[in-house]
Amino acid sequence: MSSQSNENINSFESDFLFDPQVGLLALKGQALVLMRHLDSLFLQWATEVNAMEYAFPPLLSVSSMNLVDYFSSFPHLATLTSQIDASDNGIQKFVEANKNVDLSEIKPDYLDSARYVVPSAACYAVYNHFRNQQLSNNLYITVCCSCSRHEDYYKAGERQWVFNMREIVCLGQKDAVKAFLDFYQNLISSKLQAANFPFKLAEATDPFFNRRDPRLLMQRLEPLKYEFLYRDQLAISSVNFHRDFFGSRFGINSQDGEVAYSGCVAFGLERWLSSCLQEYGQKLDDWPKVFQL
Repeated sequence: MSSQSNENINSFESDFLFDPQVGLLALKGQALVLMRHLDSLFLQWATEVNAMEYAFPPLLSVSSMNLVDYFSSFPHLATLTSQIDASDNGIQKFVEANKNVDLSEIKPDYLDSARYVVPSAACYAVYNHFRNQQLSNNLYITVCCSCSRHEDYYKAGERQWVFNMREIVCLGQKDAVKAFLDFYQNLISSKLQAANFPFKLAEATDPFFNRRDPRLLMQRLEPLKYEFLYRDQLAISSVNFHRDFFGSRFGINSQDGEVAYSGCVAFGLERWLSSCLQEYGQKLDDWPKVFQL
């Protein structure tokens, strides 16, 4: 990293509060302004396919995520939610046991079973929303969600427990999905090249818990995921072809009656923010025109 990049990121650090032990990042000031600007930019790119914007809650049911083998494929990433046992006895038991106690954690004995999870990607909510539906045409949808992934270590702006992801999703016929992914792979590449942004487009695989998972082997044999790597290291965006996996699991059919195919383009907002700050600094006027609205 250049000395100028170090100076840029150091000035950025005054606009956030980060807990490296648990990977929680808070933004304020110009850093927050710039991250919102980037999301608006990606939302503008979504209009290229007339994507409809949706807003979903940051939770999905365990039963929904289980349909796509989430807890066998990515159990190490999962953040589950629960609540204090809602029965009268349960609440009373908790209150009495913890009265005048300086709480730093709540023991499992006082909690109901976890029925909801914070997904590790924004697109899961889209497929769940269209469960058991017959589509009348190819769908183009964009969504921005808070996502969660447990990691081995955390770094502000690059690797957090909770982060923000903007996605553009295509759901429908195979040819439409592949054309959509090709379009955005080319669009992002051209934008980054015009910005003189140091990146590499590389084949990638999802972080399966079981490295012998047959889906991991399939991704290696037939590339389904490409990542845009900032300075050959940090994945800031990805282009993902899911084939008919989500359509099959959620019972979604395309307009021709066949199981729907899907694909998504993902933008990690904090990662884009961190990399753009290192390259261009905090003044938006100094950023490349291609990154302006």
